[in-house]
Amino acid sequence: MRKYKRGNYTKKLIDNYCVLDIETTGLSYWDDRIIEIGILKIRDCQIIDRYQQLINPNREISSFITRITGITNDMVKAQPCLDDIYDDVFDFIGDDIIVGHNTSFDLNFIANQFYIDIPNEYMDTVQFSRKLFPELSHHRLSDMVNYLNLSHNEHRAIADCISTYELYEHCKSLIKISSSSFK
Repeated sequence: MRKYKRGNYTKKLIDNYCVLDIETTGLSYWDDRIIEIGILKIRDCQIIDRYQQLINPNREISSFITRITGITNDMVKAQPCLDDIYDDVFDFIGDDIIVGHNTSFDLNFIANQFYIDIPNEYMDTVQFSRKLFPELSHHRLSDMVNYLNLSHNEHRAIADCISTYELYEHCKSLIKISSSSFK
């Protein structure tokens, strides 16, 4: 089975981008399925649009995943399948740089379940967090939300996108203040 390319990693300070987050039935992009996708479109550092969709994974969602995400089998039963939202997702993202927290996880699922080599560049706020907050032992999104008093993430796609957007903008402001290069 071919592994599809998740995009090209970069580190930049930008004002126009998309923030992406997914929820899944598990951790393996080969064996598990996407059950929710959320995307924020950012222009001039402001949220101007959002895309959110529950997805029918055509398999049962475990009680463990339901406890984490709040997404139930009943919630996804009448939702579109992944193939049905392909155009919506990629038209929304366009050629924007994709920002996420642990982005490789999300983009591996996206690339390998949509069967596409993603051409977009992407950034990972985990890397920004590790560089700017080396004193923290963990840099999970929930850790950063609590540490920086950002919007609470809920293991739901749009809520996590909002937290990630706030984290990226916070990191950008710290980098600009310190005038340090970010390599």
